[in-house]
Amino acid sequence: MMTSTPELETTQSPPRAKVPRNDLSSAAILRAYKNALTPKLDPKVFEPNPWRMGWFFSLILGVALSLFVIVELNPAWPIKLGFGLLLGSCTGILAFLSHEISHGTVVKNQRLQTILHFFGTAAFLISPTYWKFSHNRLHHGKPQKLIEDPDAFPNLRIYKASKFSQFIFPFTPGSGHKRSYAYFFFWFSFHNFVSQVYLRYRNRIFDEMDHKQVTLEFALQIILCASIAIYAGPANWLWVVVIPIMVQNYLLMSYISTNHNLSPLTHENDPLVNSLSVSNHPIIEFFTLNFGYHVEHHIFPKVNGKHVRAVHQELVKQFPEKYKIMPKWDAMVALYRTPRIYKNAHTLIHPETLETFPTI
Repeated sequence: MMTSTPELETTQSPPRAKVPRNDLSSAAILRAYKNALTPKLDPKVFEPNPWRMGWFFSLILGVALSLFVIVELNPAWPIKLGFGLLLGSCTGILAFLSHEISHGTVVKNQRLQTILHFFGTAAFLISPTYWKFSHNRLHHGKPQKLIEDPDAFPNLRIYKASKFSQFIFPFTPGSGHKRSYAYFFFWFSFHNFVSQVYLRYRNRIFDEMDHKQVTLEFALQIILCASIAIYAGPANWLWVVVIPIMVQNYLLMSYISTNHNLSPLTHENDPLVNSLSVSNHPIIEFFTLNFGYHVEHHIFPKVNGKHVRAVHQELVKQFPEKYKIMPKWDAMVALYRTPRIYKNAHTLIHPETLETFPTI
């Protein structure tokens, strides 16, 4: 049994803000954090960052260049491998950027957001309308709330009643099964594909979503990706489909999993409890648009990734005893040392061995 939680980065700064009580509503908790942090932040932090559009077009150019070299120039396989890795990196970073766009931190025009997001997440086959509802509304509204957060893992009762959960568990980090090491390389695409094809029709949390619009966008993305696959030809699918899918999924899932899946379940939304920030090498943080600073993002989702480090610095100053941050690699190791099923809000349990572990 694990008797200690993974080591978090700590600070010696004394607390300067009152920590919200546990019995407050989600709105009151978030308001308390915002009231403490906002006066200390430069107002420019809350402005959109349209310069990210330079990233968008550069990444699209990277995708086009990779396809051209692989398909039209048909170089030796090591060069194809290199451009396949570049292609997956570009589509992965495009997804980080699309996440910013969907929150309105790059451009304010919602129609433009939808168009950009459509192309930015096409490689993952994620409808912009589905993403805004599932991520912006459900996940941000009730993060780590059992059943109501589509990204939260189930408890033992749900696991026992769900054949899907039982099928998926061996693929998840901490299950102890070898197939779990493939998790980061496919799960984001798989989860969102299954949700759009099947789960959104069976789960009441999606009832208010515009299903017709989701179906239209999803179908158009399938046509776009199928057209690219046909253009590349079966001989190049390893380089333009398989390898890029693995790379882009790893980029996204290695952050998404560490940002939430080590944390407790919560009934009320307290980002300092249900979220974890992860640090990385500054160059990696630059290319992943500071996505690892996730506690900051859940408090201020409309703050662009360029500015989240300013929020981070204030959180460290004002909430040093509650704020959680960990080196990303340590968080990934911790994922594989603990299962992804909850016995209760603060305890993880392996459903096959019944061994229990504390959340962070």
